[in-house]
Amino acid sequence: MRKSLLAVILLSAVLTVRAQTPIAGSDLGIPSKVAPAYFGPNAFPVPLIPEGRTSLALSAELSADLFSGLGKPWGEDLTVGPSFRLSLPLFTDRATLNVWMPIVEWWQYGPETAAYRRLQGDFLLGGKGHDSGDVYISTDIHVLRAKGWRPDILIRACLKTASGNSFNEARYYDAAGYFFDATIANSLYFKGFVSELRGAVSGGFLCWQTDNGRQNDAIQAGLMGMIDTRVFRFEAQCAGYFGWEKDGDMPVTVRARLDFHARDFQPFVSAVYGIHDYPFWGISAGLRYRFDIAEFKRKKAEKSRND
Repeated sequence: MRKSLLAVILLSAVLTVRAQTPIAGSDLGIPSKVAPAYFGPNAFPVPLIPEGRTSLALSAELSADLFSGLGKPWGEDLTVGPSFRLSLPLFTDRATLNVWMPIVEWWQYGPETAAYRRLQGDFLLGGKGHDSGDVYISTDIHVLRAKGWRPDILIRACLKTASGNSFNEARYYDAAGYFFDATIANSLYFKGFVSELRGAVSGGFLCWQTDNGRQNDAIQAGLMGMIDTRVFRFEAQCAGYFGWEKDGDMPVTVRARLDFHARDFQPFVSAVYGIHDYPFWGISAGLRYRFDIAEFKRKKAEKSRND
């Protein structure tokens, strides 16, 4: 039974890794152009830097996203659609399963964008359409908790599926990807309107298949700062990854996000701007639901004692 299960897992992994794009170049000296600068905004997102800690809180968020191209030389690209993110504790406050994806995106681009991305045939005239996106699945493990000046340390392993389509219009690339990273973070706590100041640094390895027989390997790095108050939580980060082809595969972005504390449901707004090899800016607005399992158990136990 165990051997059969292992065989199925290995076969699934092989099939996932062998998902291929139509590109067939074999000369490693020629960039594949399967890279962030040549695709839509959801194809090669820069991973968000985690806080560096996990908890027993379950959270789910739904947002409406809008992206726009930065103009010449990349051209214009308007992309809108909803996205979803789920964080689920894995029976402990030390590990969390995260799932996120752009549920669907609608796009519109012009001839200048099509020419820059090397599109073919009728797509050179520009186009519009819609499609679902890739699914990302990660496991976050809180390996060391902060104590005094000792920081939190969190490691993360993430797999990207090859579920996104519309490769011919450069919306998604038909191949799997993955990344591993580690985050070191620590906080200063206060009594007053401002309750916490937190900083984090992250580094790791990110990889995706580009064409038949090769892949792009990238070094991943980023910084994050956060302030939490009685009314809101504000976070800013700068992050990116740096591929070996050095042609559109070194995206760096800056992000900002503002969450408002409102019991279990928390509205938020966020923005992203590409400063290198990510020719887009974007804004999002959404609602986050948070359910603290530990707090629920505590209140249930307190009620039982009172009864």
